[in-house]
Amino acid sequence: MESSLKRKRFLLLGTAAVVVATLAVLYLLGSVLLTLGISAVIAYVLLPVAKLMERGMPWRRNRPGLARGISVGIIFLVGLGVFAGLIIAVVPPTIEQGQGFIEDFPTFLNNARITIEGWVAQYADVVPADVRNQIEEALAGAGAIVGTAAWNVAKQTLGVIVGSFSFILGLAVAPVLIFYLMKDSSPIRESLHTPFPTAIRPFLRDIIDIADRTLGGYIRGQLTLGVIVGTIVAVGLLIMGVPFAVVLGIVAGLTELVPIIGPWIGGAVGVLVTLATEPDKVLWVILLYLIVQLLENTLLVPRIQADTLNMHPIAVILVITIGSQYFGLWGVILGPPLVALAKDVIIYLVEQWNEAPGVDEGAFVPGVDNSDPLEGGAAQEDPLQESASGS
Repeated sequence: MESSLKRKRFLLLGTAAVVVATLAVLYLLGSVLLTLGISAVIAYVLLPVAKLMERGMPWRRNRPGLARGISVGIIFLVGLGVFAGLIIAVVPPTIEQGQGFIEDFPTFLNNARITIEGWVAQYADVVPADVRNQIEEALAGAGAIVGTAAWNVAKQTLGVIVGSFSFILGLAVAPVLIFYLMKDSSPIRESLHTPFPTAIRPFLRDIIDIADRTLGGYIRGQLTLGVIVGTIVAVGLLIMGVPFAVVLGIVAGLTELVPIIGPWIGGAVGVLVTLATEPDKVLWVILLYLIVQLLENTLLVPRIQADTLNMHPIAVILVITIGSQYFGLWGVILGPPLVALAKDVIIYLVEQWNEAPGVDEGAFVPGVDNSDPLEGGAAQEDPLQESASGS
């Protein structure tokens, strides 16, 4: 028993070393693999749709490869058609609005300040001078903090994109990558651990399952929330006649990718533009964003995302702050799920470390012990893994 426990812990140390080394290599090749990562995310999101279509094909059991290829091909063609339609009908006016929005943003800030100052002037006699000075100093300090943070995020993000010529070249091959990542998802998944020793492969399979459970749920959840929230905001602002409604909807959807504070950032941008252009509608716009927040927190998040991150809000905000400082926009978006994944993997390794090997077998067989609370992850259906009958 003691020798089996020592062997198990030795294998766990080897697994941890492999994971750390793999992450280090991915980090060093981050800008080079950026296109591959984006393509993998798109394939990951679309793969469940392909699997759903595949189940309705009568020849799936006899010709699983053909069924997968046809389902992926249909989705691919439909996606290209939708993309082409968006480019023709939606993208040009959106780009035009976006350019005007960016050009007029300094004017929006100035007009919003003038509007707020006008409101404050109406109540200047009510608010004491010392209180007004404190409020103005606090707002100035908050503005400086927000401006510095925004500059750091933009600088880090632009540095990654501009400094990677391979990213620009990779855009041309992204559709091909997405197609094959969806079509050959099962062999690709198996190939992730085949280069490593057989003894640690069960541990690596479990870690891949944990990554799928944490990152997969988070990615799909955030993208779904972003589309829903962005659509609701855009439609609501269009009904109210607020300028740049489509752009503000896109901003709301994109900021939804940032957990906790992202929706408030998107709402602040919408309120700022309304103050600068249609100040009489600002209360209705604030009400719209509050209703969207209420709808999101009470109905959408519990159903779509649940406790994907399973992190305290303070920890999430801390991760976002550190990520924005060192990694720009990618740190803001990817920091929380990666930290949540690291936490889950560490918990798994610690539980395996403390868990004694099975007595009946006389030797450790990783991934089989039924007392392991995380056991069974490899048997669950995975978006990047074929079922037994379809692989």
